[in-house]
Amino acid sequence: MLLAGGVLLALNWLSVRQVIGARGQSLVPLLDSAQTATASVPATPSTPAHAFDSFESAVLDDLLLRSGITLVLLTVCAAFLGRRLAGRSIGRLEKAYAAQRVFTAQASHELRTPLTLQRTALEVPLAQGRVPADLQPALHRALAATTRSEELISSLLALAKGESGTLHPTRTDLGRLVASALTDVGQDIETLGLQVRSNLAPAPVEGDAPLLAQLVSNIVINAVRHNLPHGQVHIATRHDRAVGRSRLIVSNTGAVLDDATTADLFTPFRRGTPRSAPRGSGLGLSVVKAVAEAHRGTVEAQPRADGGMEIHVSLPDRSVSA
Repeated sequence: MLLAGGVLLALNWLSVRQVIGARGQSLVPLLDSAQTATASVPATPSTPAHAFDSFESAVLDDLLLRSGITLVLLTVCAAFLGRRLAGRSIGRLEKAYAAQRVFTAQASHELRTPLTLQRTALEVPLAQGRVPADLQPALHRALAATTRSEELISSLLALAKGESGTLHPTRTDLGRLVASALTDVGQDIETLGLQVRSNLAPAPVEGDAPLLAQLVSNIVINAVRHNLPHGQVHIATRHDRAVGRSRLIVSNTGAVLDDATTADLFTPFRRGTPRSAPRGSGLGLSVVKAVAEAHRGTVEAQPRADGGMEIHVSLPDRSVSA
């Protein structure tokens, strides 16, 4: 629109200059005759030269006025049309993302029932000792695969809910959530022989408790599973009353990562290096990011020089709706 207005302005200017040039040629004889007849008389406002100047000035003023009005109208039209088109495009994108989140949640929910039945069908005969010894390894592998599938579905549900922004805020504490998550991975900690050091000061937050529990659990699981045998895990929580935020800091030993790989771990289904990610769905840290952002929080990760990484999570201590 603005380009069209500029072209229109240039064409108007050229056409008026041509008219002025032609009119000027017709006025030259009159001007010469007037100058010859009144050579000894000073020029007055009524001379042909002054008439020609007044004519040119009036035409140019009119041209500028009309062109200015045209540009203003074109600008207003362009802004209006651009806003309408942008609004429609954004609306279509929002509907598409909403439909995708609803589909993910519904599909994940529907998959839970057959997986629960599959787990029961595997656990019952194993618990009752009715499985021959030569078949037990295969059933244990199937049970482990079922567990990973259930973890993937839980992560998909948490990711869809976190990205939807639908929250039910309640008061909770990051320190208590960390203690619960450490209890859940106690067997893994013992198996790997990890040394866990924690400093769990009160860290109150107000948000969706199940989602925050998922956030904390994913970070703790990530620090434990993607570690070295006999490695270390350091976890701390604290509350910065002055800024109204609670913080969670988790660091672990592990494979050496660069900055690009560490940042890429927050992309869904990215697991880092094959050696650093033997298990998992690749959704753990992407869920952490989605939940943190849904609570107006931040999450940052940086690689440690001697291997592993350190994750910082900052969350407001007041309701996300405040």
